Amino acid sequence: MPALMLLVLTGLVVALAGPASVGQAAVAPSKYVQIAADPRMRSEIPRVAALVNEAVPQVAAIVGAIDLQPIPVRVYADRAAMLEGTGMPLRSGVVGLAVLPAGVIHLDGSERLAKVDKVVPHEVAHVLIARVLGGEGLAALPLWLSEGIAEYAAGTKASQVDPIWVRALSEGKSLRIAELDEAIGAHDDRAGLAYAEAASLVSFLVAKRGEGVIAELLRSIATTHDIEVSLSEVVGWSLDELEAAWRRETVREWRWPLLFESQAVWFTLMVLLFLAGLARYLRERRRRQESAEDDW
Repeated sequence: MPALMLLVLTGLVVALAGPASVGQAAVAPSKYVQIAADPRMRSEIPRVAALVNEAVPQVAAIVGAIDLQPIPVRVYADRAAMLEGTGMPLRSGVVGLAVLPAGVIHLDGSERLAKVDKVVPHEVAHVLIARVLGGEGLAALPLWLSEGIAEYAAGTKASQVDPIWVRALSEGKSLRIAELDEAIGAHDDRAGLAYAEAASLVSFLVAKRGEGVIAELLRSIATTHDIEVSLSEVVGWSLDELEAAWRRETVREWRWPLLFESQAVWFTLMVLLFLAGLARYLRERRRRQESAEDDW
């Protein structure tokens, strides 16, 4: 399987032949995780282990994973060591990554794992998705669907979807599905928008077909190795039909909230209120003038 490196905002998925050697002391495994950490990071091990142990059964239920053997996790105290051990460029902003299909999660602890509560569930999802799909199925999975499922599975701890981009998406600043994979790997504003759209597409599928659609779709891709075929079999839509239905739903869902949040609308309402008050004032003044004339 050719090497594939995909940079995202705070996490990364890398398809490689196997895990990198990091030269760290191994720590005894807990139920779903086996951690190797720099000695300076030992105080963080219970926290990381708790997050993985919490995430694994929750994510497994969503993606239909059966293989729940402990996930290897490497925790680095030195950012340069993580980037060197994983082959990431020195300018990379990645703080967490999953090496696939080996299924090893790497975490940058140089800032004392400030974002670990969001990074871990996302990366656990990538590892379990890979276990469900196998090598050929993983190669056939579009990046946008992988990231969308990972964000959905992480739930309230989703690491990539920024509210700013959710808002932009609601304003119609969306990309076509065919553009999402490239945009997710971009180093510009498109990446944030692409993550928000990928998560929205998966949430839309769940809303229409139930949460079980995720596991069904992954099982199908593991067999067909073709997203178009699997989507048609499981959901009854082509990618174009999915995109069209999602866009219609997005417009319908956001039409009224956007209308009432628009600055132009609020300005218009203020003007109308001013004019209504002015008209009332003029009527009252006219009434008083007429009353005064009657008194004469």
